[in-house]
Amino acid sequence: MNFKEFSLKYQHILIIGLGFLGLSYVLIYISDIKNFFGTREIYADTFIPLLWNRLFTEGGPIEMLQWLFLGLLIIFSAYLTGILRERKRGKEAMFWLLFAVAGMFMLMEDAGDLRDYLFYEQLGLSFFYLRIAETFYFLVLAAIPIFAVIKYGKYIKKSKVTVILLALGFIFYGAAAFISGPADLIDGGWYIGGVMYNFTTSKWMGGDELKHIYEKTDLNLLEDDPHNLNVTYRLKDFLLEESLELLGATMLLASAVSYLQFIQIKKHKKRKKKAIH
Repeated sequence: MNFKEFSLKYQHILIIGLGFLGLSYVLIYISDIKNFFGTREIYADTFIPLLWNRLFTEGGPIEMLQWLFLGLLIIFSAYLTGILRERKRGKEAMFWLLFAVAGMFMLMEDAGDLRDYLFYEQLGLSFFYLRIAETFYFLVLAAIPIFAVIKYGKYIKKSKVTVILLALGFIFYGAAAFISGPADLIDGGWYIGGVMYNFTTSKWMGGDELKHIYEKTDLNLLEDDPHNLNVTYRLKDFLLEESLELLGATMLLASAVSYLQFIQIKKHKKRKKKAIH
């Protein structure tokens, strides 16, 4: 396989992912928390007058960037598989092939929301049993990358950067999966959301003014549909969980790009050695 030298670096992926997330937090602080320049008035008359809900809701900007990163993870992992197979490095190729497959299932889950469709809309599971089903669902989904690491991880460990990024990706996605499913079995989700609620409405943050907006929003949500998620749960489910998932997708994509850099550097070194001899 003849391929052009690739200029994109894993640092670029980190800058985009972390930068976009950091910028979102800054905008939330300026608008939702402190209302600098009266920016809350821009969306004060909307059904949910909170910028963080718009940015981090399902299908919002944060999740769409995550979809993009997962799609690129599939492409780069498949590309690595082809390059490594051509170089007769089958074990490494299999590692990235499994990550391409895992990325495909992760994207289908995230973009298609398969969990809710299967367990809630089709099976009609109650909240408690829905969370149990989600826990097993995440375990099955995680089985592919975990198997890849256990079976073939030793063949890619020479790239320390790749290993670190993969570990961070597992940590962030693992944390997101935990608060999405198992944590709710012990009311952990409500506790986490409550902590975020109290923090954002504390006197050094949004204070009573933001708390009033939260309370008004909860009333709107309740009157519209008793099944709507309230602000406390949205803070956990949207703001925190989507942040963790974007961080996870950023790290996994960066790991694939870093490994492509790694094998290119090794190829350059071999060329130089041949040229010297």
